[in-house]
Amino acid sequence: MLRVKEVATRLKVHPATVYRWIKDGHLEAVRYGKPQVAGAATRGPGGAIRVPESALAAFTPPPEVEAA
Repeated sequence: MLRVKEVATRLKVHPATVYRWIKDGHLEAVRYGKPQVAGAATRGPGGAIRVPESALAAFTPPPEVEAA
């Protein structure tokens, strides 16, 4: 399992790009770790995001759309 920063380094992109690909469903990832407690004030969903090596091996970056 790879951290987002490690994936970004391997693909030579910014970590925000990796997060966007995960959010848009282009790259498979797993969130685990810190469980959410009902009623507890939390910042974001918590936990860690990891990308399986197999998902990275099968990944093809989506075509980027240029801004006009």
